[in-house]
Amino acid sequence: MSQGKQLPEFENEDDLAAWIESHDTSEYMDQMIEATDEIEVLRTRFSTKPLDVRLRTEYLEAIEELAERRGLPYQALVQRWLLERLTQEAPDLMTK
Repeated sequence: MSQGKQLPEFENEDDLAAWIESHDTSEYMDQMIEATDEIEVLRTRFSTKPLDVRLRTEYLEAIEELAERRGLPYQALVQRWLLERLTQEAPDLMTK
């Protein structure tokens, strides 16, 4: 075990989580135990509707190129932009 800083003791998992969020844990890595538990991830499916939007060809080509640079489908990039703008313009309309 390293001679670095000593990992604090915590009364519960909430205290541990709060501490981890506010500290750089890299100095404590040698003292931590690797998690081996399997976690089941359930994906929530949201209802969707198709949206037909007409764009100038060069705009769509630019969007497709940027999405490719970012390794995303262009529809995902456009959806991200729309959600960011909606969050800015009308956060009260966003579901939690």
